[in-house]
Amino acid sequence: MILAGQYDSPFVRRVAIALNHYNIPFERHVLSVFQDFDAFLDINPLGKAPALILPDGFALFDSRAIIEHMETSASVECKLTPDDANLRRQMLGIEAAGIGLAEKIYERGLEFSRRSPGTQDPVWIIRLERQIKSTLEWLEASLTSDWFVGTDITRADLAVGVATTYVSEKLPKHFDVVLFPKLEAHRKKCEALPSFMSSAYSASEALATGWSPEADEH
Repeated sequence: MILAGQYDSPFVRRVAIALNHYNIPFERHVLSVFQDFDAFLDINPLGKAPALILPDGFALFDSRAIIEHMETSASVECKLTPDDANLRRQMLGIEAAGIGLAEKIYERGLEFSRRSPGTQDPVWIIRLERQIKSTLEWLEASLTSDWFVGTDITRADLAVGVATTYVSEKLPKHFDVVLFPKLEAHRKKCEALPSFMSSAYSASEALATGWSPEADEH
């Protein structure tokens, strides 16, 4: 089983961490959606990460679809989706917010890392920043225990834990731990798990493909 993508991507990391959690062995091809675009198109017609090539050669893409597929064959004790319908509904809502948060951080990053200076859209950037702030505030208010849903880790925690590490790495000024103490504690709790540590965020992979910290954040 081969996972294609970089560990500065929250979407690739979510899949890798889930595979670790499910105790499913895999190897990784460190491909960039920018520098290795043609190679990604050969795996995924959208040219997006992540992509998971199964042992029979079939390729799955979209992090949520990949995890959903892996969940169907995971052992009961490893499942990240609650059986209870109400808890599952809560989990899906938190998971969607976590994935959406990562998407908005990524979109904002593109304005600075892939556009020439002076060509960014300030109105769009402000909109994205409002979405990021609103989602962080909502998630902070939604976290009332060690885990978001029930008494153990679920896909909700996976999505939010990865997204908050992503924002702390990419846009640290937008993740004030004083304003979001519960999310920061949750992030650290997640990152201390073996499944997270085995697929840690990689700043070096981001730098190798052209990303650089913003000299003067908006």
